[in-house]
Amino acid sequence: MENKSIKEVDIAYIAGLIDGEGYIGIKKCPPSKTRCTVNPSYHARIQVRMVDEPAIKFITDTLGGTYTKEKQPQNPNRRILFLYGTSNAKAESILKTILPYLKVKQAVAQEVIKLREYQSNREKHKTKVTGYRDFPNSHGAIGRVSNRSFSDEYIGMCESFYIRCKELNNGPYSKNLLKKEVM
Repeated sequence: MENKSIKEVDIAYIAGLIDGEGYIGIKKCPPSKTRCTVNPSYHARIQVRMVDEPAIKFITDTLGGTYTKEKQPQNPNRRILFLYGTSNAKAESILKTILPYLKVKQAVAQEVIKLREYQSNREKHKTKVTGYRDFPNSHGAIGRVSNRSFSDEYIGMCESFYIRCKELNNGPYSKNLLKKEVM
């Protein structure tokens, strides 16, 4: 983390909140016609949803990120949820900080960190030509520029990190971890 003044006990507390009440994973966004993209995009993500507003405010005040309050629930018997969220570089930084303290979500955090490390060289993977654009220069001549998107290999690797995170978040890995600790 950028802020070295965060107490170790606070990092451990936040790791426990994320481990128990949070979500660590990868968000996959489909290609967008409005952004002229042909590939899906993959984003590291951390979210925590709780009815305890002070805990969510503590995470936000300590680590940064986004704090929001759910709109009034449709069911009057349900309590309002408070949400913390962050993504991409900020999420990576937080995960690297709390990783030693995670018990249940450590494997998925490691996968998200691997995705971010792989994405750090993403520009070199823009090798697939998907079309051309013509631009007039200042002298009136037309120049042709290729539209480049990510290679199939790059998208395949990002997809494999995404699928692995889904498996870890939906699978029995946490139950197996608890069995090992009991033995």
